[in-house]
Amino acid sequence: MKRRERILTTINHQEPDRIPIGFDVHDNKKKEMMKYYGVSDYRDFYEKTGVECFSVWDWPAATPDYKGPKREGVKKMDATHGCWGKESEIIYPMEKLDLDTYIWPDIEHFDFTDLSKKLMEIKQRDMTATSAHAGVGFQHHYQMRSYTETFYDLYDDDWMEEYMARNRTFFLEYFKRLFHYSNGNIDIIRADEDLGGQDKLNISPQLWRKWYKPLWKEVFDICHENKAKIWLHSCGFCRDLVDDFIEIGVDILNPIPPYVRGSDPLEMKEVYGDKLAFDGGVDQINVLVRGTRQMVVDEVKLRIEQLKKGGGYILGPSQVLTDDMPLENIVAFFETALKYGSY
Repeated sequence: MKRRERILTTINHQEPDRIPIGFDVHDNKKKEMMKYYGVSDYRDFYEKTGVECFSVWDWPAATPDYKGPKREGVKKMDATHGCWGKESEIIYPMEKLDLDTYIWPDIEHFDFTDLSKKLMEIKQRDMTATSAHAGVGFQHHYQMRSYTETFYDLYDDDWMEEYMARNRTFFLEYFKRLFHYSNGNIDIIRADEDLGGQDKLNISPQLWRKWYKPLWKEVFDICHENKAKIWLHSCGFCRDLVDDFIEIGVDILNPIPPYVRGSDPLEMKEVYGDKLAFDGGVDQINVLVRGTRQMVVDEVKLRIEQLKKGGGYILGPSQVLTDDMPLENIVAFFETALKYGSY
């Protein structure tokens, strides 16, 4: 079975020949990995290792080009964060501005011309073609306004009505154009909605449902109408809203960290395995970063045993491969996944 087929098979809740392997990786660790495996082009990494390199952030993801004005202080002017003026945990572009003073993104500043070509090139390399990104909810809000201002905003109904209306105007048109210019070549849409810490939500379920859920649903409906699967990242506590995720159309949930309350991989599989595919699960904090090689082997084998049945599982870290992660543990992660992941 080829790579793209393997990934699509498993996220459609069927058993492929083996569990596909996915991850995102910090830049310095990526360079170290490429050097170890003797790869000069990251797009060839999976050829050398046999690992799918499934990702919705790095290659093989493709987005339109942002051609608009540069935002103050932003290093990378892309179509995901830079176009809004966001630098995660560093720049909150609306923190000191009101709704009329902030300069909202203009859809005409996004160039979709080459999007279909980029997506086709990804498919020609036997990978799933991913695009977006969908960030229309609570996480987008606090990245724009800071946590403090966001919590005040949530209790100002007039402000929230106008704020969400402006987001709706941009995002619905953005996704309509995204699919128009993709010519049917998008397999997966990526989305993020970090909502909590290790054991509780940072926002009440009622407030999330009132303000953010409706726009998520509208965006995801556009995606499903165009036959794209929805991959959602929510790495903190989110269990109180998982049923809502399913209701609005999430297909794949990432990264099911076993050290977060309500995210035990086995229990999540037993409860939601017929409705959600999962991506992640291998303990990052306690094993991949701090553990021994044997601990990595045991952890990977455990997650395979818990989550492989019936498909619906992409094996990966419970966050990303970070710079503080020993290379030996990453190699053990890949080797164990390939050795024991067959059906």
